[in-house]
Amino acid sequence: MKTRHLIMTTLLLMLGVGLVFATPLSFTTMQLQGRMPITEIFRVEQSDEALNFNLVDSRNTTVRVGSYTITSNDSTSQFHLYINPGEDGKQEQFAFTLDSGFTPAPGQQTQLPITVRVVSSTSGAVSVSGADKVEKTLGVRGIYAGNDDILFESGDILAEIPDFDPDLFATGWYSAAIQLQIQVL
Repeated sequence: MKTRHLIMTTLLLMLGVGLVFATPLSFTTMQLQGRMPITEIFRVEQSDEALNFNLVDSRNTTVRVGSYTITSNDSTSQFHLYINPGEDGKQEQFAFTLDSGFTPAPGQQTQLPITVRVVSSTSGAVSVSGADKVEKTLGVRGIYAGNDDILFESGDILAEIPDFDPDLFATGWYSAAIQLQIQVL
């Protein structure tokens, strides 16, 4: 213990003397070796566009539901995105459904099937779509500042609204629910 204190005191005195006399440092290069702590970030932001739009006017268009970004400095990280229809993820297909409180006229439909698409804005990433579920491996290595140890991807989650006959659907508010899960493999 005394030896450790003696060494620390000597180092502090040498550093103190160097600062008092402003002598140049005795080295020109410093190398730090070690591993950074793992940092992983996944962010999803809901788009304001998806919160209030006219379903009839949006026929045959695409509505931006939200955006996502994934970043990891762990070279072994693997992320997988799952999007399933319904709040519980157990519905049969993605769809806009007539909200409760609105009564359809006889023969009118209350559910409009849609397709969900995940489009990456990162070079080299795959875009996927589906009517009943969407699965996608996330992250491209080497795209972020050319560093192969960093995993990065950003993109959009979109709802593709088909060209439908508005006379066949009940009048009222429609909404859609999706369940989004991220799995770290």
